[in-house]
Amino acid sequence: MSITRQIASPQGLLDYRPELGAVAVEGGDGLTYETYFAGLEAFACGEARAALLAALVAAGCPAAGTGIDALVIRAEKHGALYHPASLTVRGGGVEVKLCVNVAATPAAVALLEQEAGLLAGLRTHFTPDYLPCPHAFATSGGMAFLLEDWFAGFHEFHQDGTGRVRLWDYDAGERSLEARPALEIYRQAAHILTRYYHADTGAGIGPWHHAAGDFVARVAGEAVAVRLITVRGYGAGQDFTEAGQLADKLAALAFFTNMTLRMRLDRVEGVGELVLAGEDVAETAVQGFVSGLAAQGLAAETQRGILDFLGSFSPEELARAGSGLGWPCPEDEAALLARAWPGHARALVAALARFSGR
Repeated sequence: MSITRQIASPQGLLDYRPELGAVAVEGGDGLTYETYFAGLEAFACGEARAALLAALVAAGCPAAGTGIDALVIRAEKHGALYHPASLTVRGGGVEVKLCVNVAATPAAVALLEQEAGLLAGLRTHFTPDYLPCPHAFATSGGMAFLLEDWFAGFHEFHQDGTGRVRLWDYDAGERSLEARPALEIYRQAAHILTRYYHADTGAGIGPWHHAAGDFVARVAGEAVAVRLITVRGYGAGQDFTEAGQLADKLAALAFFTNMTLRMRLDRVEGVGELVLAGEDVAETAVQGFVSGLAAQGLAAETQRGILDFLGSFSPEELARAGSGLGWPCPEDEAALLARAWPGHARALVAALARFSGR
């Protein structure tokens, strides 16, 4: 089996050379490229091998025993927690591309192990449609590796500082999106988060952040598809059980207010100044919330009860409620979100009235 190492960069692919081995991986807390690639090779040839062979067979490889002819390991990017790589596996005339999330610090290792369980559980309990499937997990040498689906053709997107969304499409070229597909990205992101919302307990996916590239999108003309590539946590922000019959509605209020406002939050090009997308994103987030509730198959009276409760607030009341139910976040984010609440609440109330037929 031949093994090729590569490093993705904004300037294009770099072939790994021995002199790069001692170079520290960005944000890796001392992790070097040699240790990074060596760990990935050991994982691919060890704990992940059966899953890689199964992926080849599922893609049409003539027999499970054909084996792996070639493996291309590419360092794709480096984040604050994980260092994802892609694995391109070839065998029997078939090629498959998968993702490996790599954690290299104790905190990140613990989160990645938790994430492997969360992905499996959420895909089983709700729907597998929007999250990557965890195929194999292992720890070795203080690192952790999670083999997942690779969403081909999907790319990060971020606000560009002018109010537009820029798609980091390294295949067809980075580009700014027109308003319609940009809003559809946010609608689908809101739909996805609501699709995994547990109405009985108020639990939802979080934390998440557009600046971290948690959502990815595929845009071809007017056709848009969105996926969520990571689940770092799952739970309810607050316990409303003492509220009795209002518990599920107050939990929905907390989820709704946080999700719709944070849907607008990003950093310019992912790493720059904090910025909020326009208030038109609030309306499309409401649309995604409504469709997400409907897709869960909740009883009609449950859905109507939630929407009627949310629609009973005035803009001023909803702004106060949203401010009081905000998730913990850094001071700069909290200040920006606080300033945005009055206008955001007005947009939410207007959108709720339209979608509920009021």
